Parts: sequence; C-alpha cells; structure tokens
Amino acid sequence: MPNVLKSLCLIFFLTACTPHIQGMGPKSRVADIEENFYVASDGIKLPLRVWEPDSTPKAVLLGVHGFNDYGNFLTPGMEKYLQAHAIKLITYDQRGFGDGPHRGVWAGRDALINDLATLIHLIHAHHEHLPLYVMGESMGGAVVINTLTRIKPLPVDGAILSAPAVWGVSTWPWYQKAGLYVMSYTMPWLKLSGGGIVQPTDHIENWQNWSRDPLVIRSTRVDAMWGVSWLMEDALKAAPQLDTPTLLLYGEKDEVIPKKPTAQFVKKLPETTHLALYPEGWHWLARDHNGPVVWKDVVSWINNKSAALPSGADIDVKSRLLDK
Repeated sequence: MPNVLKSLCLIFFLTACTPHIQGMGPKSRVADIEENFYVASDGIKLPLRVWEPDSTPKAVLLGVHGFNDYGNFLTPGMEKYLQAHAIKLITYDQRGFGDGPHRGVWAGRDALINDLATLIHLIHAHHEHLPLYVMGESMGGAVVINTLTRIKPLPVDGAILSAPAVWGVSTWPWYQKAGLYVMSYTMPWLKLSGGGIVQPTDHIENWQNWSRDPLVIRSTRVDAMWGVSWLMEDALKAAPQLDTPTLLLYGEKDEVIPKKPTAQFVKKLPETTHLALYPEGWHWLARDHNGPVVWKDVVSWINNKSAALPSGADIDVKSRLLDK
C-alpha cells in the first residue's frame, strides 16, 4: 500500500504541474480588423502596426515576429525601405507577446496558426488587387511554416523565412530534452532569463534598444519554452509540404538557430525554394549592420522570384551550408 500511495502522489504531482497552454477561447464573434487591431473570433484583440508606402502600393507584406519579440521587429530601417519601394508593411503582436493579451503565457500552436491564417484572409479581402507576402522571423518563421503547410489554400503569393526557428527537439541531445521535460512538468511557471547568453546581431545599438523596450519579454516561463520547442519541431517536419513560393534567409553567424537543424530543414525543402546564406549575417538579419543588403534582396525577390538576388547570397547555398 505505501508504494501505491507513493505512485498516486507522484501521478498527482506530475498532473498538477503540466505546461499551461492558453489556447483560444470560445467563438463569440466574426474575426475582423478594427482600427489598429486584429480582433479574433474569441474576442481577443491583437495590436496591428501599419506602415503605408510613399506611393501607391504594389504589394503587401505581413510580418510575423519572433519569440519574446513583437510587431516592431523589422525596425529600425526595413520599414522605411519597404515604404520607399511601394510595399505596405503590416505586423501584429501575437498572443502572449508584445502588447497583446496574456503576456508571457504560451498561446499554443493552433491558436497562433489560426490567428495568422485568419489575418491573411482579412488582409487579402482588404487588398484583393495586391499580391500578399508573409515574412516570419525566427519563431515567426515557424508559425508561417506551420500555417502554410496545415491550412490550404491561403491567398499568399510568397513567404520569406528569416532565420526560421526549426531547431526541433528531435535534433537535441537527450539530456537537453530530458531537462526541458522535467522542468516543464515540475516547474512550468518558473521564469528564466537568458539575456547575454547568445548574441542575436552585430548591431549593438539595435540590440541595446531592444533590450530596453518595455514590450519585449525578458524572463520566459518554462512552459513557453516547451511550447516553442515543439512548434519548432513541427516546422522542421513540415519542410517537404512547404509548396508556397519561398525565400529562406540565414546568416552564417547565427547563434540562436544552429546550422545543423537549419541544414536538415533545407535538405527537406522543395527544390523550388530560393535560398540565401549571408556570410556576415546574424540571427536578426534585417536588424544587422548588413540589414540593407537583406532588405534589397527581399524586395528584389518580391518583384521577381526567378531573378538572382542582388547580393549574390543565393549562389551555391547548399554547398556552403550543407557541407559544414
């Protein structure tokens, strides 16, 4: 009987401490764009940020930010470059991030996917005559990959994946997976700070300004790490199904998403994927000192997907990335 009691206590302990996923609430309305917000079907309001071009727009770019970041992730600089090249930029704060609700709490893969897919339809309805592109950075790239491979069809003319988070748990050593599992099922509420462990960019001023931004999350719940880890795994596995025209950008100095899982992802992608590898690129490619080179490549690809990139970063990418 004592052993049975111990087992029951252990089961109670483990089930009492499980990763929390906020998820979506019950449907209460029709999703829509209202002023500066995307209002989801469960009534959640997510802030929208819009940069109108300097002239009549010829395309729309929807930006999806990374983990602990928010809708300003393409600033400073790229938003102005897009404006000057007649591209309307729209970004939003995803659930649990930025100025959105339930800050710091993991919303869950399905909720993030549903928000992006719905927002794509709404933006397309407002701009039916314009091509629509989606750009995801880091975790935002994983959200884009999962959305485009799980929900079809979507009115998207192309996807730009900037250092996409494809560091799936299947590529981790056993002790790293074990550590995350134990912490997620014992202390999911614990907040950890990883500041300074990795360097996301060579643009120190941009990094410092980001670290002081009140909308950036600095301490992360363990169960949010659990959630984003499995989101990355799903994105890694989805590579063969990514049939949307895609431009993938990656920096050789990236300290956040390692080369090994990125190479695994690239191997599984359709041959039509346009790849770009930047020797001087870090994780925040659009915010690096080399950012203007990346902006120019993105706009060039939007204008002509079959043309070589101005930077030459798309030359012999597989041999440079996969042979390392």
